[in-house]
Amino acid sequence: MNIKANPNPTNSEMDSKTIIKPSLTPSQKYDLISQYCQIVVDGMDYKSLEQYAHESMTDYFDNLILDEVKEEIDNFDEDLYDELVDNVTYDATKDAASYT
Repeated sequence: MNIKANPNPTNSEMDSKTIIKPSLTPSQKYDLISQYCQIVVDGMDYKSLEQYAHESMTDYFDNLILDEVKEEIDNFDEDLYDELVDNVTYDATKDAASYT
């Protein structure tokens, strides 16, 4: 037996189809997000975790000004920033040793 939907529903019919969304406190929202993240992370393999961490860190650092990036890198290793700058600014065409 098929019953067609009422093309002119009453308020009570509409009310019965309304989904009630609970409002959450900031603490409950944090807990919900934390639980969801734990479920997602638990389902990831090592490579997926590595890729996600790399993308998240890249996005984070991309939103910083260069002085803040330098400070973050210096907190990790005080000599690393200069080495990385050398790596990204190196021009092999100007290196005499590259002709050998």
